Amino acid sequence: MDMDNSEIKKRLNSINWNFDFTINYGKDTLHPFNCRRYYSYPATFIPEIPYAMIEILSQKGDVILDPFGGIGTTFMQALSLERIPYSFDINPIATTVCKTLYMLFEPSINKEIIRNQLLQLCEGYDETSDYTVGLSTQRKELSGWFEKSTFNEISFLFEQFDHLQDQIVQNVMKLILSSILVTLSSQNKGWAYIADNVKPKKDELKKKRAFEQYTISTKKLLNDVIAHETCLPSSFAAFYSEVSQEPRIFEESIANAPIKSETVDLVITSPPYPLMTDYIKSQRISFNFLSENFADYVGRETGARYRRSRRDCLTSYERDIRQINRKISNVLKTGGYFCVVLPDYDAKDTRKDVIERIVGDYTKLGMDKVYEVGRYIPSHKRTLSIQWATLVNERIYIFQKG
Repeated sequence: MDMDNSEIKKRLNSINWNFDFTINYGKDTLHPFNCRRYYSYPATFIPEIPYAMIEILSQKGDVILDPFGGIGTTFMQALSLERIPYSFDINPIATTVCKTLYMLFEPSINKEIIRNQLLQLCEGYDETSDYTVGLSTQRKELSGWFEKSTFNEISFLFEQFDHLQDQIVQNVMKLILSSILVTLSSQNKGWAYIADNVKPKKDELKKKRAFEQYTISTKKLLNDVIAHETCLPSSFAAFYSEVSQEPRIFEESIANAPIKSETVDLVITSPPYPLMTDYIKSQRISFNFLSENFADYVGRETGARYRRSRRDCLTSYERDIRQINRKISNVLKTGGYFCVVLPDYDAKDTRKDVIERIVGDYTKLGMDKVYEVGRYIPSHKRTLSIQWATLVNERIYIFQKG
């Protein structure tokens, strides 16, 4: 980095980290790529945060790592800004989303052709036919979430998906179908009800237009990628060709990943907040669609909400985070920066002490705190309004190794 920490702090202080305002980017202005527009994933952080961090704390060609990568928020900002991105996450649904978005940024892929092929798949539906007959056992289990005719339309789309020969088109359709299933379900009370397997009652089942939602989501995803592509620098094609030569997205914990010491320039992440979210269970509908057993992954999740009644819930969370923090310290270059967004709990909340100890550990691992700022979460962006899962404030920390 050419700037010293005083210059960096000056730039950081100029940012409104609440991002509670609308930014009107110019048509050809490079801007944050919002993964959440294309897949609803609980408790993801807003793209403006990693975008700003990457711009200020790194330069083109630097290695950027997110050890809790989720659906790729940090990864896609790093890619757009021509940094070398790495993302780790144990959730196969999240990594599938990230990999698909990454693939769509391949400059040589014709997004318009993909969009048109996907839109044609709605044709040929016969409402007198029962498309649920040939479903796998796991997909049939999805029927309880949907009104009957809606599920029949969804089953037709499943059939179209299974018959696709083009792997790229199938991957994009996988993302789109996964994204609309929750929207089309009659369970409209939030991800926690899906995580707890609370299906809608019979009188709550509502007919929804699956093909209309599929069309809207398909156009939104592909049109947005096409528009974003026009904002990328002319050097992006060569950059993408180089970075895509080796794997960048991993479905595993970073704790045991074979990353060499002192190879990462900047780490940006927001780890799971203790006992607030069920990242795996909240995706049970997508797991069923993809015929995967989410139970195989539940036990690997750090700080899951379903563990909140267990005696060792906070102890095990703290242990898991510390293990990953040791790995972060090991792979980060001397002089490199570590940016982390953490919950800012009320003083009476027992989880506040846990977070404070975790923050204190960063110094013990050889990292010096160079910046700290609080941010307010606007009410419409909060996860849930229930005990243990409601959060009003967060804190952003920046540490420098050595």
